Amino acid sequence: MIKITPTALKELTGFLTEKKATPSVRVILPPASCGGLGQLSLTVDAPGETDFSTKEGGLTLVINKGLLEKTGGVTIDFQNNGFDSGFVVESEKLLPPATPDCSGCDGCFN
Repeated sequence: MIKITPTALKELTGFLTEKKATPSVRVILPPASCGGLGQLSLTVDAPGETDFSTKEGGLTLVINKGLLEKTGGVTIDFQNNGFDSGFVVESEKLLPPATPDCSGCDGCFN
């Protein structure tokens, strides 16, 4: 299941309209560096055969079914604290580290 807050829906719809992009947004898990936790992100992409998709306010929200099993429910929000603003994509389940072994460096925990 993918949920989107009203604020995120408004911001995302406005962004896609401004960019003249397709109103189909995919939740992804891009590769992370070192042993950091994987962080969900968004990209513009149409649904495929191996995806779960849902429509919300004129947008199609998409996630790969395998990723959805790992994340559980996903919530897309938009936050603006005056200094920083952007989309926040959170998963119901804690995601494992992208790289389980940090033997290549020691910079993360110093």
